[in-house]
Amino acid sequence: MSPTTLKTESNSTITIPRGYREIPFNYTSADDWQVVSFLLGTEIALILEELRDRRVTGRSARLLMRFFGEILIYRRNPYLFQELVSSAARRKRMFENAEKHLGIIEQNIGDEARVHKVLIASRQLLDEFRSDVEKVPGLRRRMKRELGAVTGVSNVLFDPFTLVSHATDATDWRLYLPVAVVMPDKEAQLSPLLTAIAKMGLKAVPRGGGTGLTGGAVPLRPDCVVINTEKLDRIRGTRDMAFKLWDGQTAMAQVLEVEVGVITEKAHQYAGSRGLVFATDPTSAWASSIGGNIAENAGGKCAVRWGTCIDNLISWRMAMPGGKR
Repeated sequence: MSPTTLKTESNSTITIPRGYREIPFNYTSADDWQVVSFLLGTEIALILEELRDRRVTGRSARLLMRFFGEILIYRRNPYLFQELVSSAARRKRMFENAEKHLGIIEQNIGDEARVHKVLIASRQLLDEFRSDVEKVPGLRRRMKRELGAVTGVSNVLFDPFTLVSHATDATDWRLYLPVAVVMPDKEAQLSPLLTAIAKMGLKAVPRGGGTGLTGGAVPLRPDCVVINTEKLDRIRGTRDMAFKLWDGQTAMAQVLEVEVGVITEKAHQYAGSRGLVFATDPTSAWASSIGGNIAENAGGKCAVRWGTCIDNLISWRMAMPGGKR
C-alpha cells in the first residue's frame, strides 16, 4: 500500500506509512490510520502520526492502541457488543479498564498539548460509546413497539447473527452494524414502516438478496434499520398488455407481476414454464431479488439482446422516505 502525504496544522507535510498495524483486535482490512480516522477523525490520526517518532518506552502508545482496538471490536462484533449490553459486570469492567488506561497515559504526558488533544478526543469517544451501549435496551424496546406495530414483533430482529449478516453485501464493505433488521411480510407494510422508522430518527436501508457489488445495501452510518424484503416473494402471474411500436402499430405482450423479494431464478422458472422469457439474467440470479435488480439496473448476457432490467420494467409501485407511495 503506497504512503499518503498530508499537511499538518503547522503547514508542514507528513508521510503516513500506510499498512502500519499496531492496534490489537483489528481483524479488518483497515490499517491504523484508517481505524483512528474512522473512530476519531483525520485530525487526531494525523497528530498520532506526528507523535510516533517521539516515543520513548512506548507504554502509553500501547495502552492507547489497546483502547482503540477494544472500541473497534465492540463496535464491529455484534456478539461481543451484545455481551456488553447484556452483562452489567462486563460493562463495568470494560469501562473501568478503559478509564484506567487513559488515566495512566495522562499521568505520563507532561505538558504535551497534542497528547492532551488526543486524550480529550479519546475520552469523548469513550463517553459516546458508553452512551450508545446504555441506550440500546430502551431503543430496542421502542423499536419493538413502534416497528412491531407495523410488521409484527417477531419480524423485528436484533440477534447478533442477523445483524452481522446484514452489515454488508457481496462487496464485503463493513462500516456500521444495523441497529435492527425488519422483515415485512406484506407490501402494504412498507410505507407505514418507513414512516415509523423516520419518526424514530433512524435511517432505512432496503435489502434484497445481498448480492450487490456496489454497496447499495450496506449501512453507511449509525442508527440504520435494514429492511429485508425476502418475505415479499409473491408472483402474481402474467397479464396481456398492448404496446405501441415505433411504426405506430400495436403489439400484445405478456407482463409478469411480482413482489420486490422474488428471487430472479424463480421468475425465470415461472416465465419459462409458460413458454416465456424473463429477460433480466444476472449471474447472481440464483440469489438476487427483483427489487435489487431494479435498484442496480442488473443486466447479464441477455442484456445484449433484450436490454437491462430497467429496459424491461413496465411499471412499479414504490414506498418513498416518509411513507409516501
